[in-house]
Amino acid sequence: MTDTDRAIKSDDYSLVLKPLLEVSQVRHAVIASSDGMLVAASEALPRDRAEGVAAMSSSVLSAIRATTNAALQPDPGNPIDNPIETITTITELGTCMMMPAGYNAFLVVVGDPDMPMGVVAGLAARQARKVGEKLMSVPARDVGGMPS
Repeated sequence: MTDTDRAIKSDDYSLVLKPLLEVSQVRHAVIASSDGMLVAASEALPRDRAEGVAAMSSSVLSAIRATTNAALQPDPGNPIDNPIETITTITELGTCMMMPAGYNAFLVVVGDPDMPMGVVAGLAARQARKVGEKLMSVPARDVGGMPS
């Protein structure tokens, strides 16, 4: 079993995703690291698709951050921190909401076009905080036999 397999099946993260998935219009939820690696996903989302969602969402978050910084920074020579709170995309197929979950992760919630945005946003923010707390309590991985 790979680390990714363990992460997807992790009870800790499934408990974080479960409340989101209980909203009837929510189809899937994904937790990913800021570099686009899959941490956990709803069981109904096939692993290869979940990994794709994680990677593409990371790119979207980076692109949106760069776009807003380019457009809104008062002094480009002296940038200020401009953290993203939420990105929402609404299409005919459905709605996708992304938000940071701690310092190095984010949460993606995907649902039907009529997904209740206020309910999901509030719940996702609470669950994202839990993800951030869980990831901050995980010990660093060993790299090449040396603690990182």
